[in-house]
Amino acid sequence: MIEKFEDTPFEKNHQSTVTDDFYYRVYEDKWPVCDGHLLFVPKENSVKFITITLQATVQYGEKLVEEGKIDGYHFGMNMREPAGQSVMWPHVHFMPRKQGDVEGFPGSVRFAVRNGRGPSYYLNHPDFKEEYTELHQHVIDEEGFIRDE
Repeated sequence: MIEKFEDTPFEKNHQSTVTDDFYYRVYEDKWPVCDGHLLFVPKENSVKFITITLQATVQYGEKLVEEGKIDGYHFGMNMREPAGQSVMWPHVHFMPRKQGDVEGFPGSVRFAVRNGRGPSYYLNHPDFKEEYTELHQHVIDEEGFIRDE
């Protein structure tokens, strides 16, 4: 685990800074998954600083949506190595999304795990299938997902 903010690779590698706040700093992601992929990094590894950083991430995303610059966004953290954390300092990934930026189903945390519970699971789940089908009928029709009967 990294002990101090100054020892994070973001700081040591002089990564491009977008915003600097008392509680957090925002960087361009060094290996972005899309244009606009940012990292919101708390300056202390504490619940208070992480919470404020998460709030700032959501406020940033909502501002971009309100301004019509994006249609939605993903944000999240990988906490600890088993969850995929590779830089052992808390940081929030922000990825803007536009309607139609990928073919088919836009993806979600439901598809974040290889061989995880994708559409087929939810389409056939005894507790969720009706709700899932209702919410995603347009995608089901377009992608041709088949529900077990």
